[in-house]
Amino acid sequence: MTRFGTTSKLVAAALGGALALSACSGGGSSSDNDKSKDPTTASGPTGTIYVANDQEYDSYNDTTASTNSYKNSMVNKWVTTGFWQFAADGTIMRNEEFGTYEKVSDDPLTVEYTIAEDATWSDGDPIACDDALLWWAQNAGHLTVDREVDVIDEETGEPTGEKEVQETPVFSVVGTDGVEDVTTPVCEDPAAKTFTLKYDKPFADWESNGPSNGYPMMPAHVVAEQGGFADSAEMSQAILDGDAQGLKAAGDFFNEGWLFQGAMPDAALMPSSGPFKISNYAPGESVSIAYNEEYWGTPPGVSEIVFRLVPGTEQPQALENGDVHVIQPQPDADIKEQLAAMEGVTLVEFDQYVYEHLDLNFDSGSLADDERLRQAFALCVPRKQIVERLINPISADAEPQDVRNIAPFQDGYEEAVAHAFPAEYAEPDIEAARALLEEADAVGTVIRGGAIADNKRREDTWQLIKESCDEAGFDVQPYFEANFFDPDGGLSQNTYDVALFAWLGSPQVSGWASTFTTPSECSAEGKGNNNGCYSNEEVDSLIKEINETVDPAAQLPLINEVEKILWEDVATIPLFAHPGLLAYSDSVKGVEANATQDNFAASMNKWTIDE
Repeated sequence: MTRFGTTSKLVAAALGGALALSACSGGGSSSDNDKSKDPTTASGPTGTIYVANDQEYDSYNDTTASTNSYKNSMVNKWVTTGFWQFAADGTIMRNEEFGTYEKVSDDPLTVEYTIAEDATWSDGDPIACDDALLWWAQNAGHLTVDREVDVIDEETGEPTGEKEVQETPVFSVVGTDGVEDVTTPVCEDPAAKTFTLKYDKPFADWESNGPSNGYPMMPAHVVAEQGGFADSAEMSQAILDGDAQGLKAAGDFFNEGWLFQGAMPDAALMPSSGPFKISNYAPGESVSIAYNEEYWGTPPGVSEIVFRLVPGTEQPQALENGDVHVIQPQPDADIKEQLAAMEGVTLVEFDQYVYEHLDLNFDSGSLADDERLRQAFALCVPRKQIVERLINPISADAEPQDVRNIAPFQDGYEEAVAHAFPAEYAEPDIEAARALLEEADAVGTVIRGGAIADNKRREDTWQLIKESCDEAGFDVQPYFEANFFDPDGGLSQNTYDVALFAWLGSPQVSGWASTFTTPSECSAEGKGNNNGCYSNEEVDSLIKEINETVDPAAQLPLINEVEKILWEDVATIPLFAHPGLLAYSDSVKGVEANATQDNFAASMNKWTIDE
């Protein structure tokens, strides 16, 4: 997932859609920290590191359905922080600089959180329970209002100029995954530093379900002011009262007020809760984060990190030229060869929880209404050929990934494949695909194949699919959009029949729940990670059971059954796991490969550079 999303929600991968952080080191005394906040002192951070980002950053808030993508989360990772983060292998590591938490009861499941006493937003407002209440209101998804939305023409994918009223969440959310089963956070008052999450039922991933620096608390005092409230305490009361209509203006700001639409929002609207803050934005060029001098914890290793917009194919040259110091490009044989030959550059190859896949549009796509057409498409997609042509030159041992929610390097993968994967999809069967199309009187069915622009491997992937599936009787028409992952792009607006992208994730079983759970509304704000608006009541029930199953061994049979149904419905088509490629200048220290959706951004707080 970003676009990979959730308690470790999948994030759609701009670089590979998406969805592990190293623990923060302990801080010194308060007097030491005060001294370190002056960047002119010897102990303060110095230096600038340049990072390549192949899509343009567009939101300080990457927790909404339309902004939940890696292009945003990599920048925000250490701007808005939280109670926990992913280690490099995907395990949970607690961030005790932000605060502490402990499970105080199993029945009912109850977790108590304590925010660090000196934790404040960079504008001086304390981080407190009002921020937790806003986090809960968003992630529980209980509050909804009617909003007017554009009507999209199913054939052209363009707005018709007409509007329709849809019930949508007040605060857009990627997926509720467990938080919907949490009663209202209990705290003494909105200014309290301690709050309690009490669950109505067990939740397997409870430890990673609280506010994190991958899915953080946003500044309630800013949202309250922009939403017309006197202060955050008044907005908190509206949340406690369930006053959805009264919160509508606050929700509108939360969903859209932090978007970078050709210009950076007022810096006063974007306070930091981490060691960095958003500092500069040059449209079409870069976004920068700088040392947050008001951060109460350990200072970062450098004073500034600049994310430059560099297309994936140009990133090796940019690294060699010194225009950037760190890149994590698409898996590509030519790119790997270039990086391996560079002097003064470290190349790291690693396994990661990222997989390429095809997402089918169940809302308005040409394959939505007849499972025979979806089966025919699955039969003609040349999964093995795609891997042989495009991935094996990078990773010789790579094979097609046959299930979605267990990575090939995880325990249980082979068992899941044996249980769920239909053997007929192992190799293209053009005759069988055409027979299904003829049976459905659907020879010539057009498939609009969407993907992000300027990605040669995806262009080549669609070309291989077109050659195979056109032979079977489809008319595959690939198209590529620079804004494919943006709120107004094809993935959000469902203007595709089949979308090609990758999900970034983690080992957390709740991380992929929203991807296959029936959405509350098939709209950009209502569908969360379920971009194609797939729906199956049995899958919904199984996912709930998985999330309530604490024993990992007991989860596997349920996951296997979900995978079997997803293949029966052809909900999505997994293609391959991404072989990770991370490269950085030898002048930069502290860069770490990370298997999860956080990627190298997990270690940015520890980076230093030789000057």
